Amino acid sequence: METTQVNIHSQEYMETMARLMSEALESPDGMRALAAAIAEPIEQEIKRKEITSLLLTQHTLPKGERPIYQKKPKVKAYWISNEGEAREQELGQDEIEFPTHRIHSTPMVDVSVLKNGNIGTLMDIQTSAADQIRKEMDRRTSSVISAAVPAANTIDVTGGKLTDDALNEAISIIEDLELSVKYIVMRGRRFNDMRDWDLDPETRAELRTKGVIKNYGTGGILLTASAEMNEILLVPDEEVGKMPVRESLKTEAIEQKTRFKTGWLVWSEVGQGITRPEITAKIRILA
Repeated sequence: METTQVNIHSQEYMETMARLMSEALESPDGMRALAAAIAEPIEQEIKRKEITSLLLTQHTLPKGERPIYQKKPKVKAYWISNEGEAREQELGQDEIEFPTHRIHSTPMVDVSVLKNGNIGTLMDIQTSAADQIRKEMDRRTSSVISAAVPAANTIDVTGGKLTDDALNEAISIIEDLELSVKYIVMRGRRFNDMRDWDLDPETRAELRTKGVIKNYGTGGILLTASAEMNEILLVPDEEVGKMPVRESLKTEAIEQKTRFKTGWLVWSEVGQGITRPEITAKIRILA
């Protein structure tokens, strides 16, 4: 069943939020109602920009179900630990359990913002909370994919810049497995290296018009600040890993507010893991 997205620019939304902001100062129930109201816009903002759902298969866990997945015994699995670092499994096992962990933000707001019904400031706070959660989620996803790429699938290029020869060689690694590259993940500043390449006329026209290239070959280019500056990740058109979701985004009021500040706890509980590292590739940029 599809849900209708909240139009945060509608007059109805503005009026509702102004009322809830006023009621939030009157009682704990009012603060909780406001917390519930800001949850969906934050979730929408996260979904609008995040790349994790494109790179990993999302799996919403039924209550009580453990995030256990099948894998090849001769291939290692990789996952993100509760500390946010990539870990690897020993060989020989045919399944893996990916731990889930909470990613959160605690946005605070001056009580005068609620008192005066300053919706613009509240929307800025929502965007900031969404960015914090999204960037951490995408950072962890980029980190676990990077850690999982086998040495045989890693291309090193010297000179401090990404070259078209290196990218084409990395693409050929995946194509040699009878797969196609679906996504090429890199930092926005790293994409600047591609502007000097001898591109085909159609791609060059797209670059000149839009400032970026949407696709290189079969791969869609994903620009993210969550990627390492010296790495480019390549993901094929088959599933490489899972993102188990224990708890979708939730927003809770912070009960103990100070004289001038109050706020919310915004959080979700997810995991990230790679079950098929052998079909990924990576380019490392060396000085």
